[in-house]
Amino acid sequence: MLHHVTLIEPIHGKLPWRLVGPEGKYLGVFEVFARSLIRKHSSNTRKVYCRSVAYFIDYLLEFIRIMQAKGHCATQSDILDAIDAYDEYLVTGGASGSEIAALVSQSRPSSHVSPKTSAVAHAAIRKFLKLSERLRGELLELSRAQVIQLDVSASPDPFVPSQGRLPIPSAQRAAIASNSMLASVVAGGPKLIDATLLPTSGGEYVYDDSRAFPFDRILDFLQCLPTHRDKALYALVAGTGCRIHEAIQILFEDIDVENREIKLKSPSQRRNHASYLYLSQAQRDLLCWKGRATSETFFIEPFASIFFEELERYLATEYIAHGRHSFVFQSDSGADVGEAYFLSDASYRRTIFKRTVAAAGIPIALAGPHSLRHAYGIYLLNYFPCRNGEHGLSLAVVQQIMGHKCEKYTRVYARYDKDLLRQELEYANALVYCGGMPHSLLEMKLQALHSQVSKLEAQIANDKKRMQ
Repeated sequence: MLHHVTLIEPIHGKLPWRLVGPEGKYLGVFEVFARSLIRKHSSNTRKVYCRSVAYFIDYLLEFIRIMQAKGHCATQSDILDAIDAYDEYLVTGGASGSEIAALVSQSRPSSHVSPKTSAVAHAAIRKFLKLSERLRGELLELSRAQVIQLDVSASPDPFVPSQGRLPIPSAQRAAIASNSMLASVVAGGPKLIDATLLPTSGGEYVYDDSRAFPFDRILDFLQCLPTHRDKALYALVAGTGCRIHEAIQILFEDIDVENREIKLKSPSQRRNHASYLYLSQAQRDLLCWKGRATSETFFIEPFASIFFEELERYLATEYIAHGRHSFVFQSDSGADVGEAYFLSDASYRRTIFKRTVAAAGIPIALAGPHSLRHAYGIYLLNYFPCRNGEHGLSLAVVQQIMGHKCEKYTRVYARYDKDLLRQELEYANALVYCGGMPHSLLEMKLQALHSQVSKLEAQIANDKKRMQ
C-alpha cells in the first residue's frame, strides 16, 4: 500500500501511468519515465516497472517522514543509506539487519518479496534514476538558454521541477542542480546511485525442476488436451520452444504449410495490420512481445507433425470463419466466440493447462505453459541427435534457435540435464582412478591429447572419403 503517493493506471496502454505526490501534484519525471516505456515494453512490464518506482519513491518519502518526526532533516548521506537498504527492506523487512529497513518496516510493513522480484524492482529504479538525471540536465540547459522558465517548489521532496511562469533565480537553479531530482540527491549523481542499487541479494541462481516439463510426458499431455485448438497450440510451443504469447498471437500468414515452417513476428513490426486495427486500443495493448531476436523457428518432431495434423482438424471442426481477423487461435465459448484467443483470461488458459497435466497423471507441480519452453531448451542442449553421432547442440546454437539476445538467458532456460552430468562425472572418476590409483595430471593431459588426436584423424578420414 502506498502512503505518500497515488499511482494512477491509464485507461489504455497509449497513455502513461501517472504518480501524484504528497502535495497533490503530478510528478513530471515519473510521467516522462512512464511514457518512455510505452514504445518498447508490454503493458504488463510497464505496470511492474511503474509500480516498482512508485513503491520506491513512497519508501524514500516514508524514510524522510520518519527522520523529520525525530527532529532530523534527512541528509544526502541518509538518503544514500536508505537507498542501500531498500533491497533488505523488500526481502527481509523488519527482520533485516539493516536499521533503516527495520525502521521503515514498522510504519510501512515490507511485503517480503523474493530476491528475484527485488532484482526486477531495482532494474526499474535504475532506469528511472538515469532518465530523471538526463531530464534534469536538459531542463537546466533550456533554462540557462532562457528557452523555458522553471518553477521550483520550496518542498524538500526530491522531484523534477515543473514548468511555470516565474523566472528562476540563480540560487534556485543551483538548488535544482543539487536537490530537485531523485537521481541527484546523492553527491556524485546517477553513477553513484547506480552502483549503490546494483548489489541485490539475488544470490546464486538455482534451477527449479518444476520449470521444465518432463520431455517424455509431453505426448501424454497433448493427447489429454480437450480440443484440437489446444493440441495444436501446445504442440507449437513444445515443438518450437516459443513463448506461449508468441504462439497464441500467430496469424495465418505466419504459417507455411507446404514447407512446414512457422514465423514468429513482433506486433510492432506490423502495427497497421488489418487484424490489429480490428482490435480496440485496449485489446492491442494486450499484444505481448518479449524481444525475440529472430522470427525463425526450429520445429522438432514429433511435435511438428502433431501441430499440422491438429491444426487441420481444428480448422475443419472447431474454427469459426468470420473474416474479422486472421489470428489462428480463437475463443470457442461464451460471448467471445470467434475472437482472438489471446484476449481470453490468462487464468482460464492456465486452468486448462493444469487440469490436463493432472489428467495425464504427471506428478510434478509445473509452473505453467512456459515449462514446455524449458523442456525444449534442455532437449536441444542435451539430447538432440547430431550428424556427427554426438548428442546436444552448442549453447550458442541453442541461443539462436530460442531467440535469446544474450547467452546468459539461454544458460537459465536451457540447463544441462543432471542425469547426463552425473553419468559424465562417474565415467570421469572411473578413468581417473584406475585400479584404486589416481592418474597424475600429466597422464590425464596425455589421455586428453590422445582423444583429440583420434577425433582429428577420424575427421581427416571422413574428409578424404568425401573427396574420393
